[in-house]
Amino acid sequence: MKRDLKLIEHLDDLGYDEVWIGEHHSFAREIIADPVVFLAAAAQRTRQIRLGTGVLIPSNRISPVAANGLATLAKLAPGRIDFGVGTGFTGRRTMGQGAIKLAEMERYIAEVRGLLRGETVEALLEGEKKKIRFLNPELGLIHLDSEIPLHVSAFGPNARALVAKLGAGWAFFSGAQAPALGAIAGFFLALNLATIHPLDYEPAVTFFAYSVLILGGLGSYRGVAVG
Repeated sequence: MKRDLKLIEHLDDLGYDEVWIGEHHSFAREIIADPVVFLAAAAQRTRQIRLGTGVLIPSNRISPVAANGLATLAKLAPGRIDFGVGTGFTGRRTMGQGAIKLAEMERYIAEVRGLLRGETVEALLEGEKKKIRFLNPELGLIHLDSEIPLHVSAFGPNARALVAKLGAGWAFFSGAQAPALGAIAGFFLALNLATIHPLDYEPAVTFFAYSVLILGGLGSYRGVAVG
């Protein structure tokens, strides 16, 4: 972890745009145990690079805990935090579980984003709907004043349609060019079905390539996935 923190400091000095830390517990390719804890340490060592969860798994931390973690990170690095989330296809498999349903992830996203806007939201907790909100945000322990952009990991057509519906950033993981190009075509189709022209879509499009360090985006962009 010390090596990875030094790498992020170096990337910050080089002017990289962002870094992403995943939540694949005990997964061989990613060996950082907790992305929020690690990003808190990275926030203290960097000045300008954006810090993203790439990606959080909804079942691993309930929505108020996720929102609290993101708001705490935003306190440490205002305006530099990104909320990446996915269904946990890989991360949950390491724990013997299948990916969560898209409808469940959409509900989870709505709860987290509502809390980050300082709203009172109705959250599903232990099978019951409860109204929740941040207590005493005026104490300054968390930061809710700057937007924390949403990025959704989406591989299939239904997930890509959800990205377009939410107006979120789209994250895609690939180790080869052909699947990446096919995914781009699929995402453009999802945008067209949502009557959105790809050139008019403002959120970021981020590709995580396991075989290389530099990530690609639609535009001038440099970022990395660490772990």
